[in-house]
Amino acid sequence: MSHKRSRATRWFLRLVANCKRNRRSWATALGSSEVQAVWLLWGVGGGLKVKGTTLRNAFVSCAVALALVIGAITPAFAIGVSCGNLCRATVSFLGESHDAPITIDERGIGRVSNFSVTVRGVTAGISSATLIPDPAILLSGSATNLTAAPVLLTFLFSTPIALSGAIDASSSIGYTLTDGFPATLGGSPGVVLSSGAGTDPNHVLVANDVGLPPAGLITNKGVDVGPFVNDPPGGIPGTCTAFTAGAAATSVCGPFSASNTFSGGPFVLMTAQVSFFLSAEDAVSFSGSVVQNTAVGGGTVPEPASLLLMVTGLLGLAGWRRYSSRA
Repeated sequence: MSHKRSRATRWFLRLVANCKRNRRSWATALGSSEVQAVWLLWGVGGGLKVKGTTLRNAFVSCAVALALVIGAITPAFAIGVSCGNLCRATVSFLGESHDAPITIDERGIGRVSNFSVTVRGVTAGISSATLIPDPAILLSGSATNLTAAPVLLTFLFSTPIALSGAIDASSSIGYTLTDGFPATLGGSPGVVLSSGAGTDPNHVLVANDVGLPPAGLITNKGVDVGPFVNDPPGGIPGTCTAFTAGAAATSVCGPFSASNTFSGGPFVLMTAQVSFFLSAEDAVSFSGSVVQNTAVGGGTVPEPASLLLMVTGLLGLAGWRRYSSRA
């Protein structure tokens, strides 16, 4: 007995066929594990065979596939944590502190772009910063010291988080040094990034987590990174390249990285501070990141998007079994 397909059925068939034709694009967008789950569900759901209960099976699998896509693009910090007023990006030098304006998007991510301040011959700025309550801080900045003495510069970034227990943390930073007044023109050779009062004694980048108020205990993540350097014209083997020839010579240092697993919390704020003394008549630019995830049993806890993907997949399989048992 033949059945004439309705307009809705024909439309649904086209949707299913289109989904299958674009599976490679799905693979690029979602990653192999998600795509395998999607096409496993398409297979058990009946694919393009739209007869009787198989149509319902295909509909269930299509709904699950769409749910998987939505779950995969859900922000990983979809736990109610947003930048709000707790995201900050501050530049401090010569006794002044300047807050960079932060734009917060609909997902709660804070961003800074092309912020710069000049005070008495010193210019410092944040080229870009991304403050993600995921949690992660991505940062880049620069400074130019046209005075006759070293100047302390501090760049402070913060974002709210919701972490506790065992935590995997990692960080990285690299910098480009510019000898603005080389020895050949009467200045000092090379560039110096040094420590002192107001900096960490050993590292340019320091990463901490802050606990619940009122105590707000500060815990170092154990991923402080980036050495202070006295970089001569010939560079530092294994650390900084030799300076390029000519005026405004440059040397690249790093990138340097660190990782650590630590325990504590609950933490409500993470910070990343880049701080150093910059030698006279010189400049520096830097970029880096601090990222962390809750760790369990040597691995990381699945982000909410992955959890949603897994749950919707199980629900889809349960729905398929229910429909197939009625066939």
